[in-house]
Amino acid sequence: MVSLLKAEALPEYTIKAAYLYNFALLTDWHNSDPSGDFNICFYKEDMGSASNALNNKMLRNQKVKVSTVSTPEAAKGCQMVFIRESEGQSGEKLIQKLSGASILIVSENPNINDSHITMLRDNHKIAFDINLKSIKVSDLSVSSRLLKLARRVEP
Repeated sequence: MVSLLKAEALPEYTIKAAYLYNFALLTDWHNSDPSGDFNICFYKEDMGSASNALNNKMLRNQKVKVSTVSTPEAAKGCQMVFIRESEGQSGEKLIQKLSGASILIVSENPNINDSHITMLRDNHKIAFDINLKSIKVSDLSVSSRLLKLARRVEP
């Protein structure tokens, strides 16, 4: 008797955590110190166990450290900040305060302007858009591989 196993869909935040790790792999921080930890920060709320899975992974000879921040001042110690969809206006204010800092800002709220990468659901899949103008203002650069995977790239 042959049994067919139905593949379980990965929870959304597990997929998003994997995206964050790959965004970090495919982004260059021109003025970063490669000897310290790589800090991925979640603004006000993390992704639960999915964000914990990122903690202590290695990323280009740096150990990933995950934390939750609630102020722009605390976020300045991060290489990447993730803003949840529920953080509309406060997420927008955070981005304004971090403008020009070499911090990759990833949001899941399409209404927040000037985030570098916006993750969203597209036909029951996670997709992302890239804002090249805001990435350049932050003295970051993203790999052409990442640009090819984006749903949309805003020049």
